[in-house]
Amino acid sequence: MNIDERIKKELESESAKLDEILAEEPGLFGRVASIFKGSLKIWVIFVNVFVMFFTVIMIWMGYEFFVAMSTDDRIFYGVIALAALKAQVSLKEWLFSEMRRSSLMREIKRLELSIEHLQASIKS
Repeated sequence: MNIDERIKKELESESAKLDEILAEEPGLFGRVASIFKGSLKIWVIFVNVFVMFFTVIMIWMGYEFFVAMSTDDRIFYGVIALAALKAQVSLKEWLFSEMRRSSLMREIKRLELSIEHLQASIKS
């Protein structure tokens, strides 16, 4: 068995192991829960509080928009509702990017371990 066949065999076995690991990956709720365990836990809680705040403001201003009698009031409430919507979406996007970062870091760690294991098996 030459080195190329050995490497191919080792990569295939590692691929099968990684497929098993990926099948055990958490779903959306598991990934959302994982961002509360990282080093940015305080920031995630802080951002979630602001998301809830902007959601309440958006709903309240949307209601005020539909019950307002004058055009000036409708413009005022509509602009505030849209600004609250924009703020909420931006903060949620930060949360999802943090979730993606956390998942990516896990994958990088797995690759590092796989490479170390592969190097150790090639040397022996």
